[in-house]
Amino acid sequence: MKEAKDIDDSLEFLRSFEKNANDTELGELVLQRLDRHNKSLSLQGNRLTDTEFKNLFSLESLKYLKSIDLSETGMNSKSIGYLCTSKWLKNTESLSLSNNNLNDDGIFLLSKAIYLPNLTSLDLSSNEIGELGAKVLSLSKSLKGIYSLDLSYNRIESLGIHSLANSNFGRQLKFLKLRDTCLDNKGMEGFSSYSLDKIKLLDFSDNSISNKGMEALSLSNTFQNINQLILNNNNIGDDGIFALSESEMFCNLESLFLANNDLTTDSAISISKSNTITQLKNIDFNNNDIRSEGTKALSHSTNLQSIEYLDLGANGLGAEGAEAIANSPYIKKLKSLRLNNNNIKDVGVAAIANSKNFNSLENLYLENENWIHSEGAKALATSEGFPRLRQLVLTLNVIGDDGAFHLAEAKNFPSLEQLNVAGNKISPKGEDALKNSPYLQHIKSLELV
Repeated sequence: MKEAKDIDDSLEFLRSFEKNANDTELGELVLQRLDRHNKSLSLQGNRLTDTEFKNLFSLESLKYLKSIDLSETGMNSKSIGYLCTSKWLKNTESLSLSNNNLNDDGIFLLSKAIYLPNLTSLDLSSNEIGELGAKVLSLSKSLKGIYSLDLSYNRIESLGIHSLANSNFGRQLKFLKLRDTCLDNKGMEGFSSYSLDKIKLLDFSDNSISNKGMEALSLSNTFQNINQLILNNNNIGDDGIFALSESEMFCNLESLFLANNDLTTDSAISISKSNTITQLKNIDFNNNDIRSEGTKALSHSTNLQSIEYLDLGANGLGAEGAEAIANSPYIKKLKSLRLNNNNIKDVGVAAIANSKNFNSLENLYLENENWIHSEGAKALATSEGFPRLRQLVLTLNVIGDDGAFHLAEAKNFPSLEQLNVAGNKISPKGEDALKNSPYLQHIKSLELV
C-alpha cells in the first residue's frame, strides 16, 4: 500500500501541471506525455516553435521532473537558450536533446547553464556539434554531475574527443558513447596520454578504426576499469582482436560487441585463449566469418563460462558450429542466443534442441537462411530443453505447414511469449493451427506474415 505522503506528492505533481496547462495546445500535449510514476516528460517527435520552447521552460511544474526527453523537437541554438535559463530544472537528472539542430553555439550556452545541478545523463547524439562544441563542453564548470554522455553521430573528430579526455569534465564520465564521430585511428592513438579510469562503458562503433587503432588503444592504460566495449562496424580485423585479447586493460571486460569487423576464425581463437578477457557475459560477433572452427574454440574456452548473451549470426557456422555450442561444457548460462544466417539446417537445430545447455535460455533467434524445415521445427517443438524460453524467432526459413503443425502441438514452452514464423511458406491452414493451438494460447505475440 502506498503511504499517504506518496499519494499527496503524486497528486501535487499532477495538479501542478494541470494548473499550468492553461488550455493551450502545448499544455495539453505536456499533460498527455507526462509519466507521473517516473516523474518524466517525453515530447520526442513533437516539433515545437521557439515560442513553445519559451513557454515550456517557464512552467514552474518542471521542478517535479527527473527526466525530460526533447529528442526530435526541432530545438536549435536559439531555443536551447530558454532551457539554459530556466529556473525549474533543478531536479532534472536525465536530459535527451538528440536528433535536433544544435550546433557549437548551442552547446556553448548549455555548458554555461547553472540551473542543472543534478543532471547526470545527457544525450546530444545526432546534432550538428563539431570539435569546438566538444571543447566548450569539456570546459564546463557548471555541469559537474554528468557521468553519462552520448555524442554519437556528430562531427567531433579526434581533436574534440581528446579535449574531453583531457578535462575534469571527461574524467568524471562513466558511460561515453562516441559512435560515428570521425574518431578514426589517429584519435585512437592519442588516448595513451590520458587516464579515464571511471569509464565503464565505451562505444566506438562506426569510426573507421582498423587494427592499428585497436593496437594503439590496447597498449595504453586509459580505460582501466572498462567493462563494456562496443566496436561495431569498424575494420579492426584479426590483428586488432589479438591486441585486444593480450591487453591487461580489458581484464574487467564483461561485454564485447564486434559486429561487422572483418574477423575470422583467428579472432575467435584469440579471445578463447586470452588470459585477461576471462569474465565475458555478452559477446556479439554478428556478420563476421569465424566459421565452425572459431565457434569450437569459443565453445571449449573457460573464458565463456559466464556468457549470457551470444550473437554469432552471419558467421558461416553451419551445422558443426551449432553442434559445438550445443555440446559445449562451459556455455550453460545463456539467456540469449542468435544464430541467424548460418545455414545450420535441421541437424544443427536438432543438436540445440537436444542439448542440456539451455535451461536458462530466454531468447532464441534462428532467422534468415538457416534452411530449417519441418524436421527442425519438430525438434524444437518436442524438446524439453527450453523451460524459460520467452522468444523464438524462425523468420525466413522453410518449416511449411508440417512445421507449423509440430509447433502447434508443442507442450514444452510454458514461458513462451513471442513466436515469429513469418516467411516460412505456411498456408492459412498452418496459420490457423498455430492461432488455435491449445498449447500456445499464452503467447502474446504470434507473427505469421
